[in-house]
Amino acid sequence: MKMNGQSRTFVKQVQVDLLALSDSDLYRTIHQWVDGKNTHGHYPGVAEDTLHALGYTCLLAETEMLSPLSIDESEAADELPAAWQPPSPAELRTIITGMDVNAFAQHVITLAYRSLHSEYPDWYEGLTFNAHLANYLRQIRIHWPPRPVDIATRSANPTR
Repeated sequence: MKMNGQSRTFVKQVQVDLLALSDSDLYRTIHQWVDGKNTHGHYPGVAEDTLHALGYTCLLAETEMLSPLSIDESEAADELPAAWQPPSPAELRTIITGMDVNAFAQHVITLAYRSLHSEYPDWYEGLTFNAHLANYLRQIRIHWPPRPVDIATRSANPTR
């Protein structure tokens, strides 16, 4: 993905604003973009490379290694969507901090666009979308009180 200087600047600003969120808000925001339809571990609209890049772990592969399946069961398992376990909030912060601008644009900006564009169509795309997204993230930081993350379930407290 080739970006001009202005695009790189806006993508980097979104990354800075996302990382300025508390761990729980960062986690909740990314997970909301991934799991916008409350699919509980199944994210059919999100590319596997994006899930991997954000630190999500495929649970189906781990289960398959633990219990050998017959050929018929194996074929049925291939038809089931894989379940994914999100990273911890601290792991997610580390991953996003380590992303270069191209990886951040490919995985995070694309994910945000897919999640938010139907709700905010006037944000358009490209530079305009990135500018609005940066402002949106600043509003989260200003207006949402920090919420603790339940370490057992790795989810933010759903009450506001």
